Amino acid sequence: MSDLLGQLSPPLLLVVAWVFLVAEAGLLVGVALPGTSVLVALGYFSHLGVVPLGGAIAVAACAAVVGTQISYLWGRRREGAPSFHRFAPGRWDRPRELLGKYGRWAVAGGQWFGSARTLTPRLAGWAGMPYRTFATASLPTACAWAATLVTLSYHLAPEIIQQVTTHLAVAGPALVAAWLLVAWVVRARLRAQAKAQPTVR
Repeated sequence: MSDLLGQLSPPLLLVVAWVFLVAEAGLLVGVALPGTSVLVALGYFSHLGVVPLGGAIAVAACAAVVGTQISYLWGRRREGAPSFHRFAPGRWDRPRELLGKYGRWAVAGGQWFGSARTLTPRLAGWAGMPYRTFATASLPTACAWAATLVTLSYHLAPEIIQQVTTHLAVAGPALVAAWLLVAWVVRARLRAQAKAQPTVR
């Protein structure tokens, strides 16, 4: 990724980086696109003086926000439709329900973890999460994710950042799944306790 961006003029480099980052979060192909690699490359080129650090952070943050908005709107347009059921019929109902009610933290956490960055906003929209709830979790987190990785890559060796983001990409889906499982268990216990309480007449 660094070799590809390094062959471009500074303005074109920022434009191409923006397109890559928007596609990574906004399109399903983002599961395979190296979004974190683009941020690492932007930080590295800022360190070399090819592009200004402030400009790199602004482009990265803008692209991250736009990408998550596209992903959410894609899911919202298909709210209740069987899009996800094509991949695992009958297994998306529970995550859909949980995200619709308790998904603010899942949206914020998913921004930092590989393919979850592409799938979580879609699932949030598909689950019917209100836009205000999604935006209050997604907008600051997307900006923080982009600014953090670009800034760290500006100050640290790119290899270190790549190793960290690779581990996060592997751990991310597992952490999101664990969070949803915990939310489901807590909700089930609360329901059981409510049923066990005697009815007062």
